[in-house]
Amino acid sequence: MARTNLTVGDALTPPGYITSPSGGFAFGFRALDSDPTKFILATWFRLGDDGSSSQPQSVVWFAKKTTMGDTPIATKESVLSVTADGHLTLTDGSGQELWRAPTPSMQRGSVLALSDSGNARFLGGDGDTVLWESFRYPTDTLLPGQPLAPSPGSPLGGYLFSKRADAEFATGRFSLAAQPDGNVVLCIDLFTGHIQHNSYWATNTYGSGDNTTVTLDDRGFLNYTLHDGTIHSLISPPASSSGTHGGDYLHFARMDTDGIVRTYTRPRNGGGNTPWTVSGALPGDGGCTKITSLRQGLCGPGSYC
Repeated sequence: MARTNLTVGDALTPPGYITSPSGGFAFGFRALDSDPTKFILATWFRLGDDGSSSQPQSVVWFAKKTTMGDTPIATKESVLSVTADGHLTLTDGSGQELWRAPTPSMQRGSVLALSDSGNARFLGGDGDTVLWESFRYPTDTLLPGQPLAPSPGSPLGGYLFSKRADAEFATGRFSLAAQPDGNVVLCIDLFTGHIQHNSYWATNTYGSGDNTTVTLDDRGFLNYTLHDGTIHSLISPPASSSGTHGGDYLHFARMDTDGIVRTYTRPRNGGGNTPWTVSGALPGDGGCTKITSLRQGLCGPGSYC
């Protein structure tokens, strides 16, 4: 039986993982489809009886060294542990650190736990104070209840970055950003060093304050909320899919590898082989409106002008 937390002195080795209380999510070592001897540290929907799923869509978070940085690759000798000095670390077989959960200085963690929302949390010694949580460090996916927003005091926005390919966990070229100026944009990396300037779609809500937040609700609607509390829709599932909006369905939104943000849904109890269904897309119909120079903007999936 899978454990539900990791405490000081505990360790996980591939292919080990912990689960959320309901068993709906797993956090731990996920084998790469391209090489089952290599692993990423990830959170995924636990769709099969053995806690695994061959569907690449099931991974909803994975460790990265920085927001746009490399994904650490583990082997069977790697170890995830809560150290005696209160850190959550991933090390290789020689003890070299591959990744560490960023936590406030002078604070020691004691417990790693996974909530039923899919949020992995590293808790302080009191068992309540959250020192680190995966929801604050999104990769390419938003889950219901997970906010995407600029970090307070930071000139950077909150980002979802696409993967390089569906089953390749390196950072890709596309991003969804909730910017500090209040704008929500889709960007492509043109290798200029200024990804936020290469936008191909935007809400044009400049000057709306620094509290613009993108969220996915539990009905599968992707929205953004301005600083004054007004809510606007980015993706609304069609009325014909209204039967999938209840608690019997799972949802997530993803910045896909072709530059399109899509929302996905599937029955909660559909079994491990039940496919995910696309319920909406941004921009719609595989294209977009150019909003800046003629060289910017998608002409279609996977390409840009």
